[in-house]
Formats: sequence, C-alpha cells, structure tokens
Amino acid sequence: MSSLNETSRLTEPLPQPEPGLRPADVVARAEAMIPKLRRSQAEADERGHFSDEVLQDFRDAGFYRMLQPKLFGGYEFDTETFFEVVYRISAGHPGTGWCFCLSATHVAVVASYFGEQAQREILGDGEFRAPHRAVAGGRLVPVKGGYRVSGKWSFSSGSPVSTHFIGDGFVHEDGEQSRVVTFVAHRDQYKVLPDWGNGTTLGMQASGSNTVEIEDQFIPEHWVTDQDILFGTRTDFSEGTPGTRLHGNPRYLGLFDPTYHMSFAAILSGAARAAVDRMAELMPTTKQILGTEKMDKDPDALRALGKGAALADAAHAVMVDTARRIDALYARWSEDGRPITPSELMRLHALACRAAMLGAEAVQLLFQSAGSRASGRGDSMQRYLRDSEMYLIHPSSQPFVDFLRGLSEFDAFTGGVS
Repeated sequence: MSSLNETSRLTEPLPQPEPGLRPADVVARAEAMIPKLRRSQAEADERGHFSDEVLQDFRDAGFYRMLQPKLFGGYEFDTETFFEVVYRISAGHPGTGWCFCLSATHVAVVASYFGEQAQREILGDGEFRAPHRAVAGGRLVPVKGGYRVSGKWSFSSGSPVSTHFIGDGFVHEDGEQSRVVTFVAHRDQYKVLPDWGNGTTLGMQASGSNTVEIEDQFIPEHWVTDQDILFGTRTDFSEGTPGTRLHGNPRYLGLFDPTYHMSFAAILSGAARAAVDRMAELMPTTKQILGTEKMDKDPDALRALGKGAALADAAHAVMVDTARRIDALYARWSEDGRPITPSELMRLHALACRAAMLGAEAVQLLFQSAGSRASGRGDSMQRYLRDSEMYLIHPSSQPFVDFLRGLSEFDAFTGGVS
C-alpha cells in the first residue's frame, strides 16, 4: 500500500515566492505572454533558445516552480495546470515551449526518484531547470563515493537555460560496460556546446537542444540512480518512491512515460493554435488563388480554417483529458495502492501522441491553405510548419507506438520504448 503519511520533513520548507498562487494564475500569466513570445520568435530561433529576459519572465511567473515540491519552495500543481501553461507558451512560440517544457518538467524526476539527501542538495535553493537525455551515453567509472563521468549527450533540450543536467549513462566496471544509470550534474560540471539554432536544423531552432559535454567530473553516488525512470516497468510502485515518502504527494510517484509524451501533446497543440491565429490574420489581406476577393470571402479557405481550428481544439482536448487521466492514476494509487501497469502507462503514452499528431495535422493543413505568402522565411506560419515537422521525425511519433498500444489491449506491453 502507499506510504503518503510517512513523510520526512527534517527542516522547515523553503518559502514560496507567492504563497497564494493558484493554478488559474499561472495559466492566465502564460496566456498574457503569447504576444511577446510571438514578437521574439525570430531572435529566439537565431539564438537557439529564448532570451534571458524571457527566462526571468518565466521565473517571476512561477512557471519553474509548478512541479517543484513545496519543501523546496514549489507549488506542487497538477499535471493539467503544468501542461496548460506549456500549451500557451507554445502558442506564443513552439520552440520556446519545447525549451521551457523540457527544462521544467524534470524537477519531478529528482523529486520522485532520488533520495532525501540528493534532493536537498539538488533542489535545496529552490532553483532547478534541467534537460533529461534518456538515451544512454558516456561513461561512468566507479570511484570512492561515486563516479567519474565523461561523455557527450546530444539533443539535450533546454540545456542553455539549465541549472543542472540529467543524463543516462553506461557504468563501466572492470573495463566492462555493466548497466545503465541516471545521474544529475550541476551546471558548473558541464559545457553546453554551440550546436543549435540559427538554421542548424529544419525546425524547433529555439528549443535549446544543444549537446552537453562532461569531462571527467565527479558525481556523488547519491546523485545517481538505477531506477527505470522513463517507463517505470522495473519500478515496484506498491511502496511508493523516495518522493512520495518525503513529500506526501502521489504525483511524486513519477509516471514519466506518459508525462514525457504529454510534453509533445502540449507543444504541438500550442503550435496548432498559433497556426490557426496566423491563418486568421492572413485571410483578410491575402487574395484568393482564383478571383479578386480576399481569402476571408473564399469558402475553400474558410473550410480549411474551420477544419484546422477543429483539429487544434481536438488536440488540446485530448491533451487535457490525458493530463486528467495521469492524475487519476496518481489518485487511485494514493487511495487504494492498486498497481499501475506498463500497459496503463502505454495507453496514456499513445493518447498523448495522438494529441500531438492532431496538432501537427492542423498545422500542415493550414500551411497548405494559407497561400504562398505564408512560405516566406520570416513568416510565422512557415516556422510553425517546420517546428511541427520536427515532432514527426521524433522517435515518439513513429508507428511502433501504435503497435505497442495494440499490445496494451492484451496487457502484453512490458516496456522498452523511448
């Protein structure tokens, strides 16, 4: 059964910057930022990530503390609230949404799976932003008290705005590669290589998906875990996690397979909303392909706008429903301790993928229908198309997701997807 009443609070919690902050407040703040984020799209793409000013806006708004434990000055908001904020940031700029989300969501990794000493050392000043590169790389060589870590981890989204890095790596013992673990490194232990943004990739140029390099740094043993963080298929949820015992909140059970893929659901749903808005801006000033009237008088253009808007609405609705289902699993575990199975997690994973696919479909339709003006390099519609295409080549969007979802109908899924 669950152990939520076995909390350990050896010191007073850090004060929250805004003790009365509500979920509705952070959502409203994210909505208000959309115009500013749209104005800064081009410079963020060139830079490879959002600006220091935007980072400070996000910090001041409380966005990086939404998933932070209250013990460390956070708010412990629910899954839906967090992704509603990501959705709105992405409606301002999908690349900025990706960079924010993939640096903000991983505080829950530490708060769920790492022990109290590590949490106090890593989260204890109330500031935590980190990518998690789940594809194992590099070398961890055991030494007294921990490991010497070296390696490079590409596509570490959010790394330019990070305070820490979470990586998966191979432990090498007696010259042999023995196992995979997850570790945390502090910002002064790694370099962020300048290999992202300014046209380096087709899209998501502002996602801050740079390569992180670590050169022979000592990582203490308690900053390393061999838990199956991404999928939970090797996790015995019956007794909870270090996080549920420390914080008394079931959300620190750490269901990261569906939560990770909710990131893409929110980002692509936001991109779809942005494309709908751009299409509506273009139509009154753009001529029909045939005729002299503007596109807002063209039945075909209006049908495309209507279908694209409906797809965008559907993507957002599926995103919201998936978030609520994730939180329902947390609540169920807290109430009666029923096991959470890999097949249940896979069903939510696939649902989040479907939301992202609906968002990408909306963007593609609207770009196709917006006229040649939208194809210009500086036009935001072109940017939304390029950004959505980056999701469509991501591993999480590939056909094997549907195969594994099929297995889950027979409770036959046991893990092994990234």
